[in-house]
Amino acid sequence: MPCFILFTNVATSDLPKRFLFETSKIIAKAIRKPESLNVVEVRIHPGQMMTHGGTTEPCANSELQAIGHISAEENIQMSKEISEFLQQKLGIDPSRNYIKFTDMKPYELGCEGTTIEVLWSKQT
Repeated sequence: MPCFILFTNVATSDLPKRFLFETSKIIAKAIRKPESLNVVEVRIHPGQMMTHGGTTEPCANSELQAIGHISAEENIQMSKEISEFLQQKLGIDPSRNYIKFTDMKPYELGCEGTTIEVLWSKQT
């Protein structure tokens, strides 16, 4: 499940060619979930009308939603990895991106016409 949602004022035309796929890989690595098992979702919303600190220099607002792996200690490391990635790829200074970490419960996520909680209970 993790889902990473990025809103940025960086224009679509300024995104690196494989930015979506590179973002998926960095999120899978940061949250320690396998990208290949259809569990990592990334949504990029470029070209947003945004200011941060009163300027329109490159900035972002993002959210990482996951079931587990969201904790005070883990969030620090994930924030570092995500911020460094966005600085390298989009030129967004780490001080110009807020990341909201949301720890979801299995019953809060629907999938396959039911919830993750029900799907997981069927696997045991």
